[in-house]
Formats: sequence, structure tokens, C-alpha cells
Amino acid sequence: MDYAASRALLDRLPQFEVKPGLERIDRLLSVLGHPERSFPAIHVTGTNGKGSVVAMLAAILQCAGYRVGRYTSPDLIDFRDRICVDGEWVSEEAFAAIAARLGPEFFAHDDIPSQFEALTAIAFEHFRARFVDLTVIEVGLGGRFDATNVVAPILTVLTNVSLDHTALLGSTVAEIAWEKAGIAKPGVPMVIGKLHPNAEAVVTAECARVGAPLHDTDVQVERKASAGRAGAYLIHGDDLPQQVDLPLLGAYQLDNLRLALTCVLLLRERGWSLPLDAVAAGLASVRWPGRWELMQANPAVLLDGAHNVAAASVVAQAIVDWEPDRQHRTLLVGILRDKDVGGVVAALAPHFGRIGVTASSSPRALGSDELAVYVEKHVGRCIRYDSVEEGVRDLVRRADPRDTILVTGSLTVVAEARRALGGL
Repeated sequence: MDYAASRALLDRLPQFEVKPGLERIDRLLSVLGHPERSFPAIHVTGTNGKGSVVAMLAAILQCAGYRVGRYTSPDLIDFRDRICVDGEWVSEEAFAAIAARLGPEFFAHDDIPSQFEALTAIAFEHFRARFVDLTVIEVGLGGRFDATNVVAPILTVLTNVSLDHTALLGSTVAEIAWEKAGIAKPGVPMVIGKLHPNAEAVVTAECARVGAPLHDTDVQVERKASAGRAGAYLIHGDDLPQQVDLPLLGAYQLDNLRLALTCVLLLRERGWSLPLDAVAAGLASVRWPGRWELMQANPAVLLDGAHNVAAASVVAQAIVDWEPDRQHRTLLVGILRDKDVGGVVAALAPHFGRIGVTASSSPRALGSDELAVYVEKHVGRCIRYDSVEEGVRDLVRRADPRDTILVTGSLTVVAEARRALGGL
């Protein structure tokens, strides 16, 4: 089986249907001899920020000399970019070979695995084949019944909890927190970020129930740069660099950085060697596409996947910090139909002098005409685009050189904008 055939095989699996439960992933991993038992993991969940924390930790560990597997979702540049060892995507040949081994199992039962479950199994077998020292694993959805929740973690991380995927995870932050706290394991430290009191109470109770030590992010970090254009941070505390440079733009990365640094301290307690220079060099090397990513200047074009209300609110503040003059801010937004469209639009629209609406090629995308109805409740009018590429090109053409164009909403929109702007 070649790579094209393996992709075609995986495309026959459910791609947008979320199938909670661990029975299907267990069957797939059994076919492979349970590769997930061959490496320790750092398991990261949360509503927002988990991908950035994964990227920071993987970079630090790699600079410390470890062979690191990284599993994230969704893909942004290429289908294979979810599965990396030391920053290198799984090869087409390796991907196809593992998919071929799994293929007969995909349709052997009435309960067919999802594409995400198949990708998770492929990732874990690839990590075993590459003899990784440890992995950093991002939860796909929730945590408790997510396909990734079969790993043996040495550390778990919960970044934050807000309303998202409510049809699947629950309609309150407490219900969603219970799902995410399901990655807690006996004797394994869990690091938590800033949580709503209702969420924190649930997480605290769940960690106590399973016997997982709970740790707040008590590292003191101060953002040195202003206006959102740089990532220089001062760190106050022992056994950490006094200053780090983080290429991830956006002041909201401060909370993610605090989580990553707390993890560094806990990993050291568990015997992992993470020298100061490795921490600083790792953070300075982090690249995470589509997260407050500056694609060009004059006019500036920023990409950020703010796909829920909490993320949109943070990004709205970030764009105000970046460009104080509302008339020099332009928004291109596209949102998936199953999101809180009204909430995301309400958080973003008032902060922009010009707004374009679009839809990605995803079957889940809300059409631009439907999205325009939400936007025009907040602003007089908006520009409708049939494609993300059309929107990006037209808004860049219209812009003054000092303008800033923010492309946000669904990560499918961000991915298509990256390609339109020549991002690799």
C-alpha cells in the first residue's frame, strides 16, 4: 500500500462523527501489539492553548537531548503534521506501512473506528518504531473518552475550561471539566491553569478520587515586550532561566508559558534532566503555525484559530494591543456551523473597522451568507467571500500598508489562508 492508497483508506472512516469510548482504539492498538505501552507521555487537555503547551514542551525536551514524539490535531499544513518525532513529520512510507497493518481491522466490526482513532493508533506505532524517549500528546476532544486516553502519562496538563463542543461534552463548565479531568491518573501529577471556580472544584474532586497530585501554575512570569509584537518574558524564580524569548506572538501565551515552565519543574522532580540552557533554547525554537502567526507585513496579516468564545475574546484583546486604531484593523472570519457562532462574532466584530466573512471548504463550515447575518447585527455591513483565498487576496489589495488583517475562526479557515499566503 502506498501513501495515496492509505489516505484513501482512512478517508473511508468517519471523519466528523465523534465516537466516545476506548473500545475501538483498544482494538486497533491490540493489532499493533499495544505500542502505547512502550513510551511515557505528557498528556495535555484543555479548551484552548493545549497545542501551544505541547509545542513548548516538545521543543524543550528535544533541546535537552531527548527523542520526542508529538501528536496534535487538527493538521494545519499537511495531513502528516499531527505525527512528529523531533519535529519531523511521519514519512509517507511509514504512514502507509502502519495503515496497511491496521486496514483489515477497520471494517472487521460493526462499530467502525473514526479517522481520529486510526490516526492515533498510527501515531503511537510510529513513536514506538522510532524509539522515542517520551511523547507529548494533545487530547483530541474532552479527555475521559478520547482515543488518546490510553497512554501511560508521567504528567497531565489541563490548560483551561470554557464552553466548547457543548453537544458532546456538556452544557456547563463543570460538566466539561469532568470530561477533561478524566485524563488524571493515580500518582501522576496534574498541572492546571486558570480555571473557573466551578471547574476547579470538579477537577480537584476528580484528582482526589483517583489519587492524582494537583499542581497550580505558581511560576511568576512577566511579559517584557509591549504591543503584542514580541515574546520576551522575565521569569522570577529559582531553577529557571531569568529571561526567555518565545517566538509565539500574542500576550495570551503568557499563561501557556507558565504551564510549560511548571511542567519543567515537575519533570525534573521525576528524574528528567532539563538544563537551563535547554529550556531557554527550546522555547526560543518553538514554531506553532496558525497561532497568532504573522504571515506578512505592510499590511500585516495575522492568523489565529480562535474557534470558540473564550479564544475569540482573548484574540480580540490581542488585536487591540497590536493595533490601537480600530479603523486600521480588518477581520476575515469563517466559523464552523456547530460552534457558538453568535458568541464568537459578538466577541470579535466590534473591534474591527472592516470585516469580511467567508467559509472554508469543510463540510461543517457555515456559509458566508449565513455568517453575514450574525456579523451585520454588530456592524453596518460586511464583505462576503466565496472562498478564503478570495477573501485574503481582496482584503490585502484593499488594505493600507499600516493596516492589520486578522484571519481567524475555524482552523480550516486558517489553513486555507496559510496556503493562499504561501505558508509552508
